[in-house]
Amino acid sequence: MKRTTFTRLVYGFCLMCTFVGAAAAQTVTGSLVGHVEDVKGGVIPGARVLLTDVDRGTRREAVTNDEGNFSINSVDPGVYRVEIEQTNFKKSIRERVEVAINTTVRADVQLEPGGVEETVEISGEAVQLKTERADVSQQITREQVEELPLSPDRNYQSILDISPGVTEAQTVGSSFGNPNGSLTNRINGQNERYNNFQLDGTINNQTNVISQSNIVPSPEAIQVVDVSTNAYDAEQGRAAGGVVNVQIKSGTNDFHGSAYIFNTNSALSARNTLSTLDKPQTKLTQFGFAFGGPIIRDKTFFFGDYQGGRDRRGQSTLLSVPTEAFRNGDFRGAGAIFDPGPTGTIAAASRQPFANNMIPTARISPVARGILARLPLPNLPGATNNYEAAGTFIQDRDQFDVKINHIFGDNTNAFVRYSFFKANTSDVPAFDELGGPSTGGVATAAVGPSRNQSGTINLTHTLSPSLVTEFRLGFVRVLISATSPTEEDLATQLGIPGINNGDFFTGGLPFIRISEYTNLGIATTVPFKIAETSFNIVNNWTKTKGNHTIRFGGDIRRLILNKFQAGGSNPRGDFTFSSGLTSRTTGTSANAFAAFLLGLPQTVSRTTVTQLGGYRLHQYFFFAQDRWQVNPKLTLNYGLRYEIYPYSLPANPGDQSRYDPATNQVLIAGFGPVDERLGVKTDFTRFAPRLGVAYRLDDKTVIRTGYGISYIPLSINTLATQNFGGQTDVTFTGSNAQSPPRAAGNVITISTGIPSVTGIDTSSGIVTPPGNVTLGVVNPNQKRGYVQSYNFTVERDIYGFVSSVGYVGSRGTRLPGTLNINAAPPGSLTNERPLARLYGRTADAFVSDFMLSNSYHSMQARVDRRFRRYGRITAAYTLSKSLDYTDAFSLDDDLNIDNNRGPSSFDRKHNLVVSHVARLPFGRGEKLFDSNGLRWKGLLGGFTLSGVFTARSGTTVDISNVNLITDPATGRSNRPLGALARPNVTGTPRILGGLGPGQLFFDTSVFRDPLPGQTGNAGRNSLRGPSFFNYNATLSRIFSLTEQFKLQFQATAFNVTNTPHFRNPSGNFTSSTFGQSRTTFGERSIRFGLKLTF
Repeated sequence: MKRTTFTRLVYGFCLMCTFVGAAAAQTVTGSLVGHVEDVKGGVIPGARVLLTDVDRGTRREAVTNDEGNFSINSVDPGVYRVEIEQTNFKKSIRERVEVAINTTVRADVQLEPGGVEETVEISGEAVQLKTERADVSQQITREQVEELPLSPDRNYQSILDISPGVTEAQTVGSSFGNPNGSLTNRINGQNERYNNFQLDGTINNQTNVISQSNIVPSPEAIQVVDVSTNAYDAEQGRAAGGVVNVQIKSGTNDFHGSAYIFNTNSALSARNTLSTLDKPQTKLTQFGFAFGGPIIRDKTFFFGDYQGGRDRRGQSTLLSVPTEAFRNGDFRGAGAIFDPGPTGTIAAASRQPFANNMIPTARISPVARGILARLPLPNLPGATNNYEAAGTFIQDRDQFDVKINHIFGDNTNAFVRYSFFKANTSDVPAFDELGGPSTGGVATAAVGPSRNQSGTINLTHTLSPSLVTEFRLGFVRVLISATSPTEEDLATQLGIPGINNGDFFTGGLPFIRISEYTNLGIATTVPFKIAETSFNIVNNWTKTKGNHTIRFGGDIRRLILNKFQAGGSNPRGDFTFSSGLTSRTTGTSANAFAAFLLGLPQTVSRTTVTQLGGYRLHQYFFFAQDRWQVNPKLTLNYGLRYEIYPYSLPANPGDQSRYDPATNQVLIAGFGPVDERLGVKTDFTRFAPRLGVAYRLDDKTVIRTGYGISYIPLSINTLATQNFGGQTDVTFTGSNAQSPPRAAGNVITISTGIPSVTGIDTSSGIVTPPGNVTLGVVNPNQKRGYVQSYNFTVERDIYGFVSSVGYVGSRGTRLPGTLNINAAPPGSLTNERPLARLYGRTADAFVSDFMLSNSYHSMQARVDRRFRRYGRITAAYTLSKSLDYTDAFSLDDDLNIDNNRGPSSFDRKHNLVVSHVARLPFGRGEKLFDSNGLRWKGLLGGFTLSGVFTARSGTTVDISNVNLITDPATGRSNRPLGALARPNVTGTPRILGGLGPGQLFFDTSVFRDPLPGQTGNAGRNSLRGPSFFNYNATLSRIFSLTEQFKLQFQATAFNVTNTPHFRNPSGNFTSSTFGQSRTTFGERSIRFGLKLTF
């Protein structure tokens, strides 16, 4: 399908919406349903139902049908008054009925005989059981978002785990790749990449890293968070995990707002349990405001918010730098060094030791001398770990949202929202212009700006009381980058020619590796710039006919990704210095730093970027569903989704390719006879049925069961980036052998630099690749994988506590994965790889296809109680087991796929989360301490205690890696080629429970190295780590300044009890710390906040 087809499809889609109606995606509205009868239980047809928004004045009407049922659909979220009247009956008025996004609220009424001028008011907020739907979902309210102790940067995603089946939030990527601090959760056993994030009903996932949210709104901007985790309606799609839809607040007829500042400071933080170092000085400040109200009363409303964040983290790391004596060529006291000659051409056996073990000054490379002049001297004793680098991580964030709502009349309303985020991040290298790791020890030391944008336009129009349509347009724009803070022409200044070419990729110093010392230069991943743009168009229709509410619609998406990042080795070059060139024979003493002084690297490599990757992707979703109110007790929901995921298009010819192992050729997209989609066929058979049943046993008990199929969403670069070395980049490698003899002109020195090379000519579209480059294989007849989700739940109102318990499960089929088809078992030689026998191919070749599976079984229980004046308490417990083949896509054992199956890395058998918002009943007008004789009762009021308590069993520990054992007679070893090695286990490992350095958490004595040719029998993720217990709490106090203005003071403590949280023990069999849990995290920290509200 050509790119111009997208435009035609959009036009056709809009035309179809006009005449027929099509739609899909996530809803931004709710529904109100009910049953009207008289006091004797007889149905009342023809009753008038009036729904009035108490904050904005909008009205919707409906009439009960012959069976006394009514349904009002596409209701904007808000608080409503429901009036029901019929001749010869008293009017019924129910106040403060709250309708939220993606919910169906029931309002049944019994009308009493009388005149319509008489009214019966139903007071109090009724307990709402979920009686009309069978999905597993939960609403996180505005109050919970603003009152519960969120993460230190106040990210709402940190409390998604108050929903059953949702794991604790995890960070995604680096500070440069994820500057807005988006978090991710595994939901009901599924990969975090399968989650769908929505903002006001339109796309909020990023394209390059699909598990990241584009915009993370401030808590003050959020009206509600809707979390759907299992068997959702046919309208919900592009997800096989969870659907998280965030609604931004809207203005009302009254002005409301707030201004705030929060500060987290390390001065009040506890020390790391196992550390003897001083606490790093950190300071995180967040400030902002939110304001909303009417522009034209009852017509036009606005809401806006701004949040700024200033993050300053003191950090330090221990590094290794050469001593002053070594820098001067003085190696007395060290092992003997041998002279390879001025040009490095003297054979090892003929080398003579340097006189007095000193390198003459004249022999020191000018490049080495220039580098050392900029490299700091040790500031600690010793030959290694002798330099403490200190610095500050800096990140400045600014973001805002603007939302305008307009009511054209009772039948039409619309809103427009725009969200913006920008950040400037600086994590400078420890050696300043010479690069190296950051002062925090992170390999990627860089500076970089970023900018994220998002927008939504929504129009809802009621054509008749029984027909409503919604139209939405959404867009996402992401720009993230990281560059080196070093001088662009530094290599040229130092005398290394041909490195700094003046382009985006080649500024700064090459990567310089010297054995036993900290690396210099700029990380391979820097610089990068990623720009992505996504659009989606949605149109939904709702038709009510009798007891049926029918919804249908469609969602078309266009995703654009442009990625500027070098692959392969460092585009500035990579010089590796080892001891080989200053030794005489194998086993004799030598010194890698001496080789550096002489300017003689052991190996060099450099990637020359020949083409940058860009991708375009289209996705098409359609659905139809029916909610059938069979009778007042039984509701059926059934529907069908249809999803189309065409393979990606390259932005330019040659931006993607695939290797065909049957012919040993690579197909280059857009060149010669090769089409842009590489011959990968689109699967047009992806239908996804959904079914739900809800049955009310009585007014306090509901039984629900649901089933649904969801297809796997993928980011562009998951299965589309199948380029190979030589196509988009080409790498030069060279080596100075330890035993030349080499001609002087062939010896590579740091002063001669690294030559650039040209890529392979791909203009024919079909090329035979070199045998030593890694290749990607894509199945041209792939069938997209899917997840079946199902649940059976019983919910009951027990004295106001909405309690539910049920079975929730899922099973994934044909999930995405990558398999190395050129792997070979232990004991194999390189030329015994499968493709080496056929074509002489010695490098890996990875097939990307839908080939794996997973399963998830759980018992989920939830208790929720709202107290009108005193807050809310929610408890969520999950007992679960999750099995899969990989944490992401690549397998550990490519030779036997079944050996990869095991407990998921995130699997926790027990997971309990209790959250509460409790307004303490103290002081004036409250139940306690309200005595007239108590002088200070006014000071005791206004307190709220909020908290989240978590108790979890441990996650899994994977045992891997083996010590190399080689058969000297055959050269065969115990390590596979292209796959992960595992040890043998000779018994059942006992959990010893030791925590801390030197303490064994599990019995390591039962693990052994396999012999050459043997495959270890240790299973994947076979052990479990320490349990986790934590309590975060916020104590707040409200001071009434005037009737409208209130000041709230907050104090939040994370890990109130300062309980040590130990990380999982090391599962690396070859490590000296194998079986030890040596580090902790999450020490107590405290945040203070001040908020003015009106």
